[in-house]
Amino acid sequence: MKEIKGKVKRAVQILWENKYRMAYYMLILCILFGSIHYVESGIWSSANISFNYSEASLGLSPNKTRFNAYEIVSEEVMQRAIEKVGLQGSISASELAGHVFITPEGTGHVGGSDDYISTSYNINLNADGLALKNRTTISLLKSICEAYREFFQENYCDNQDMLKEKLEVTTDCEPYLRLNELELRAECIMRYLNARLSENKSYVDTENPDSSTNNFTTLSKQINNIVDYDIPNVKAYVIEGGIAKDASLLISILEYKNKIDDIAAQKEMAYYDANKNGISVYEKSMTSVVMIPTTDEMEEYYMSRTKTAMDNMARSADSSLQAATDYQSEIVDTGYVVEKMQTVTDDAGRLKEAQDMINKLESGINEISDQLFILDKAYIRYKSQNYVSFTYNNASFVQRINVKKTGMKAAAVLAFMVGLNSLRKVRKNRKGIKKSEKV
Repeated sequence: MKEIKGKVKRAVQILWENKYRMAYYMLILCILFGSIHYVESGIWSSANISFNYSEASLGLSPNKTRFNAYEIVSEEVMQRAIEKVGLQGSISASELAGHVFITPEGTGHVGGSDDYISTSYNINLNADGLALKNRTTISLLKSICEAYREFFQENYCDNQDMLKEKLEVTTDCEPYLRLNELELRAECIMRYLNARLSENKSYVDTENPDSSTNNFTTLSKQINNIVDYDIPNVKAYVIEGGIAKDASLLISILEYKNKIDDIAAQKEMAYYDANKNGISVYEKSMTSVVMIPTTDEMEEYYMSRTKTAMDNMARSADSSLQAATDYQSEIVDTGYVVEKMQTVTDDAGRLKEAQDMINKLESGINEISDQLFILDKAYIRYKSQNYVSFTYNNASFVQRINVKKTGMKAAAVLAFMVGLNSLRKVRKNRKGIKKSEKV
């Protein structure tokens, strides 16, 4: 026992005598391992992506299409990211995709349901082996996140396909038919604008200083002027002047349209008569009002009248009568156009003038459509800016060198070195003792 205590005491004495040397070695080892950890951590960067819109929890995109988070590593997103960070020619889209890892954050909840849909994902980038030149891993990761945000806004927020369509500027059209086409196109744009105004009437694109194109209200007035004044004025000029490129063909088309509308009107009147007759033969005993207790939006009780089949028949009869009336009105209007076109005169000058008016309308509608597309794109960016949010995990210097891990490794290596040195001294002493015994 005394021998063991003596050895321990001797070991402690040796350590104390060499404390400065050991502290020096410990410092060198900490710097060495800390540097290794710092460099290794530099090839990794991570971020958290959150989808903050109501449909996300249902596994849907804002436009109600199926959501797929793994489109972050799609070729289009990767190529955009490479272009953003300026590494074209150094990294390919497929190569970068192989270094990006997506994992859902949380795969369940306290209820234990397997149907849980994650709305947050972790993105990890391992840049080991990528030719980043002088770019950092975090800058590349940020470019990936921004590229995906743009991709998401363009493809899954709102459908702008209608605004991408362009009217062909015609040179030899049938004026009356072309005006009907322009009216349909202008009304589509007007409905789109009205929908935007119902969402946000006060929105202004701050990046566009032109007050005539940077808000929905002004554009709505412009398209309304075309629908309410410009097109009707040109149409009146064409109809009253009997202007047609091929009057006989136009008359044949309009007469055929009237036949179709007449058939539709007769069908609606038949529905109306059937419903009216059904109401007249309904049993009087079945038409009595029945009151039942129910609650309103304020959870207050009141007596509600029940709806009977006769109520449905009455509403259906009203709807059919209105539809038939609309068809009859359209037939009268078309008949008037046919009458005017039968008096058409071969006037190339007036036809050319009508064509010029139509071309002006085509250009005006296309211009409004282009302006609306730009404004709408800015609005989509504005309203969806928080749909996708990113939180970057920027590690501090202390976190990157991993102080705890560095200290443990340095201590282990130092202990190993001290052990080897002690073993070397023991062996040396034994050899000295053996030599002295031989002498």
